[in-house]
Amino acid sequence: MKVKIIFVFLLLISSINYSQTTLSVGGYLGGGQFNGNSVSVGGFTSSLFCELNTPLFEEVFPRLSFIFTKDFNAILPNSTQTYNPFILGVTLKGVTTQYFDGKIFLEEGVGFAALNDQTFSDTDVWDYGVVISLSVGFDLRNFDLKGFKLGAGAEYGMTFFDTLPKYSSLHLFVHYTF
Repeated sequence: MKVKIIFVFLLLISSINYSQTTLSVGGYLGGGQFNGNSVSVGGFTSSLFCELNTPLFEEVFPRLSFIFTKDFNAILPNSTQTYNPFILGVTLKGVTTQYFDGKIFLEEGVGFAALNDQTFSDTDVWDYGVVISLSVGFDLRNFDLKGFKLGAGAEYGMTFFDTLPKYSSLHLFVHYTF
């Protein structure tokens, strides 16, 4: 809840003070591994994110993401498992981008993660830690900087307390700037 309040506060301040503020949204879908107090489980990963492109941060933009990763058996037909483990969470990262040849880019991010470990049916624990990400992609936007960016990336989130949930993801993403 505090992460949402901070993000909304940054959005309000920057939109009042700076008319050049833009908002970006996006998401990714891929596969990876996750675990809590368990062995690693292969699963699909997904995320929805919003990013505030504000002059408050010269080269680093804040990105708020909602993460969901669940056992592959949940999407397989004829699966007889009654419970499929999953982890969900929220991350707040600082993201920076380097461009090569005008359209190809490399994007790095680092920040804080809050993960809800539900790897067992009787486990429901929130834990806190860090997240790092690396992506490469192709920018389809024109000079007005509105439009799509597409690419592939990797993300790793880990926590430091309680059940120690963590996840890793290899994914494809789409990112739209308004």
